[in-house]
Amino acid sequence: MASSIKILSLDGGGVRGISSLQILQDLMERIKVAKGLTEVPRPCEIFDIIGGTSTGGIMAIMLGRLGMAVDECITVYRQVARRAFTPKIRFPFPCSPGGAYSAKALEMAIKEVIKAQCKESPCKAKNECSHEDMPFRDSTCVKTIVLAMTKENVDAMPTLFRTFDNMSRFHDCTIWEVARATSAATTFFKSVKCGRDRIEFVDAAFGFNNPCEVLIKEARKQFPQASIEQFRILSIGTGLGEVVTIQDTRTSILRALKSIATTSKKVADRLDEEYADTHKYYRLNVDRGLEDVTLADWEKSSKISAHTFNYLQEKERYIAECVKNVFVANDETEYVPGEETRVSSPTAGRKYGRDNPNLFEHQLLIRQNMASKNAEQHNSIIFLGPCRTAGIHDNSCSEEGRQWNSISA
Repeated sequence: MASSIKILSLDGGGVRGISSLQILQDLMERIKVAKGLTEVPRPCEIFDIIGGTSTGGIMAIMLGRLGMAVDECITVYRQVARRAFTPKIRFPFPCSPGGAYSAKALEMAIKEVIKAQCKESPCKAKNECSHEDMPFRDSTCVKTIVLAMTKENVDAMPTLFRTFDNMSRFHDCTIWEVARATSAATTFFKSVKCGRDRIEFVDAAFGFNNPCEVLIKEARKQFPQASIEQFRILSIGTGLGEVVTIQDTRTSILRALKSIATTSKKVADRLDEEYADTHKYYRLNVDRGLEDVTLADWEKSSKISAHTFNYLQEKERYIAECVKNVFVANDETEYVPGEETRVSSPTAGRKYGRDNPNLFEHQLLIRQNMASKNAEQHNSIIFLGPCRTAGIHDNSCSEEGRQWNSISA
């Protein structure tokens, strides 16, 4: 029986990325129980491709390129967010071209994470490391993909930084440079130049804040002999935002338009439609409670955790179904590109143990896939005053528009 190709897609969303990690941690703990493992597995041991945009890009680097456990990543991510989202000045101007927050502080925080995760023996022995400029490319880690946009044309397709790419243009990019490129949210952090040609990058929130479609396309390129039936997809969001109301001001209209440009919902809706009732695609995203949490609100991490915990309880059956269909079913063999036969999965015999379907069935009560096309909250743009006559309801304004601070009309 052919094995599945598992994809993990992580949205952007600033500090709300804590919610994504807590959802992922819950899943990893469920996988441990379902498969009868002795330890909570790391995502790099479960997924074949891990990718993300902005916040999700940084998390993809931690979980994929650096191979971190989710629990450790949550702790580290809180520390990085606290340092990164401390304003450079007391009252930052929201549209400053240099960014309201210190890109240098973010860079230093990421470098510290890289050094802490260094596996070199001399570094471990001395308990210190000088490998902060570690390359992003690494053929030995799980395939990790991070999205960014060229500053010169944000209407273009995103640039994909891949750990497995052999092209010379970005061959020498370091981990911290890629992390900076994917997290350079406009008005928050200044852009960054990297690669052989010193191309300037910003984050890919414009149109690709939900990178799932891009990652699925890339997975099909990397596993060309795999059938569509073999792909299993987990997409995790950073929480839905509030309904956007347009009033009779340019500021309000601009904010709504930017919300549309950075929404994660449209991609989620398309994939819900494409994979309806197939048991191959699951989208997890806190649907209420995080409306007033902006990208930089690291002080509200406890609030993020509380609403994420409530969401996980409410989605108990859906998440249990996800564990069964994505992580347990058809997981005894591994797909080998270019070969007609299938071999036993190397992950199946690791210290985490083989699948234990009997244990799984006793511990989780699974019902038929009830994933609804309404899994994502349908937000609307509400026009007030003279604009009401336009009768526009986009149904696509989402949480990611909250990264845009108020802009003077």
